[in-house]
Amino acid sequence: MTESASRDPAAPPEPDHWPDLGLLVRHIVETHHRYVRQAVPEITVGLHHLVNVHGPTHPSLHRVRQMFARLGEELRTHMEKEEHILFPYITELAGASARTGPFPPSPFGTVANPVRMMEDDHQDALGLIADLRELTEGYTPPLEWSSDDAACYAALARFEADLRRHIQLEDTVLFPGALDLEERLT
Repeated sequence: MTESASRDPAAPPEPDHWPDLGLLVRHIVETHHRYVRQAVPEITVGLHHLVNVHGPTHPSLHRVRQMFARLGEELRTHMEKEEHILFPYITELAGASARTGPFPPSPFGTVANPVRMMEDDHQDALGLIADLRELTEGYTPPLEWSSDDAACYAALARFEADLRRHIQLEDTVLFPGALDLEERLT
């Protein structure tokens, strides 16, 4: 695994309070979405290698690879919806609030509609992560694996940790903040 698929666990924790939702949107895209886009292809290559080398003795690896591919594709689609539809609107809301300007027109009625869809996607992703964790026995590689092969499971564990933080920021900070902001501006 290369360094891009391994976020620094010693990095300072992200705050749970963001007074500027526009900055939080930018942080999520530049930190978490970028990480997902870098890590998914790298972990995918690692899982292909594990299946090729250890698949005959560990048939569950085929399912792990398949589930991770599904998760990666679902996250790619999810992030595109956020970055092209929901996040620009939230950024406009934040801008309207800061300048007490006109309320931005919504292409989806209320921000609650896409938020609900994104939260459903988050639950699906967390379900896949739980299944991956179970299939890999908590990302514990078999003793006979080399350290290079075990690195793929370590990358999966880092991926889960980042995804959980990413989802927590959106579900508990960004989305409630956007709902509140929209309500205050209307």
